Amino acid sequence: MVASGVLAAGLGIMPAPALADGPETSEESEEVVAAVEAAEWPDLVEGDSRWEVSVVKFLLVEYGFLDVNHADEDFDARLADAVQEYQAARGITESAEVDAPTWEALTDDLGLVRRGDSGNRVKAVQESLISGYGYRLVLDGEFGPATRGAVVEFQSIKCLVPDGVVGPITFRALITDPDDVCD
Repeated sequence: MVASGVLAAGLGIMPAPALADGPETSEESEEVVAAVEAAEWPDLVEGDSRWEVSVVKFLLVEYGFLDVNHADEDFDARLADAVQEYQAARGITESAEVDAPTWEALTDDLGLVRRGDSGNRVKAVQESLISGYGYRLVLDGEFGPATRGAVVEFQSIKCLVPDGVVGPITFRALITDPDDVCD
């Protein structure tokens, strides 16, 4: 099966999937990974109201820098303080804005999120899938079959190996360009 996919990719019929994030992935398309890694992170500042703000809130709650019961889309002063505190702890310039270095640190701290996981890291992934891409999921913080299925479908659309694991490549693809799909 792999040989036919490689042959098809070589003929331009379909692109070879790029390495995603899980331990079971073995094929890698440097071009797709490079495109994902080159995509610009969204800059988030106090006063913004976007779904990506909710993702940041879920992650900062998970990492112990923010104490809220509900992660809404509003970048308020409390979040700015939490971002600045997180930046200080990670040795990043303390701008209180979610810029590329802050996203990179958030992504590093994310690790791998996969089936069986639960908590705010899963909610960050679910929020990205729901609000960024329109997947019909329950925002429950449980990485079950529905979340895994959405991740696999998303990875397929982005030409990533559909392994159902969210790590740095899949997470960046979730956040950086909702309209980009592979040909």
